[in-house]
Amino acid sequence: MRIGISALGHTKLSHLAETVRKSFAELGNDAVVVMDSPYSLGAYDFLIFMTEPKGLFGGLLTSVPQQLAKQEGLIGKRCLAMVRKSGLRSGHTLRKFMEALEHEGLVVVQAELFPDVKAAVRIALTAPLRRG
Repeated sequence: MRIGISALGHTKLSHLAETVRKSFAELGNDAVVVMDSPYSLGAYDFLIFMTEPKGLFGGLLTSVPQQLAKQEGLIGKRCLAMVRKSGLRSGHTLRKFMEALEHEGLVVVQAELFPDVKAAVRIALTAPLRRG
C-alpha cells in the first residue's frame, strides 16, 4: 500500500514523519514523506497528516489550510489526522485540523493527539489503512 506522510507546520515534525515512515517500511508498505516525493498527495492510497498547535491556547497554523489547498486529487482519499499534544487546547486544534482536511475533500478515518514519538508510531501503525 502506498502511504503518504505529510508533516505540516514546523520542521521538528519532519523527524517524527521519518520515524513513522520507517516503521511502515518495516511492515512492507511503500511509505514516503511527501516533502521528499515528486508526486502529489493524490498518488497515495492512504495519507497521514501531522501538525502541532499554533500556540499555548491551540489553534491551527495559518499555513496548513494554504498547503492543503495547493494539493490536487484529495477528494475521497482516506487519511489519519495527528496533532502533537502541547499547550492547553490541543483538542481544539485537532478539531480545526479535521475540519480543514474534510473541507478539502479528505475522509478522516481516525484523528488522535500524540505526546511523543512512540505514541505517534503506535497510533499510525494501528490506523485502519484498508476499508472494512
